[in-house]
Amino acid sequence: MPPEVVVVEVRGRRGDYHVMTLLKWLGELREFLEEELGRELEVRFREEDVDYPLLIVNGKLVFEGLPGEEGYLIELIRSSAE
Repeated sequence: MPPEVVVVEVRGRRGDYHVMTLLKWLGELREFLEEELGRELEVRFREEDVDYPLLIVNGKLVFEGLPGEEGYLIELIRSSAE
């Protein structure tokens, strides 16, 4: 049984363009993703000295960098949360 809350964590440098873009997309897509997944989405940020942002879903690293577009981000989260 999947957890009731999907935890999406972004790790990277505070103020980095790619990190800020990823967090912005997650904010914009949050409601849509919650409806798609049927579960609450919790977005977290953790500052970490890495070259590219890390996208972690429910404790598992699923992507390094910035996905090419929001649709790819949706698919990454959807497939990782199931």
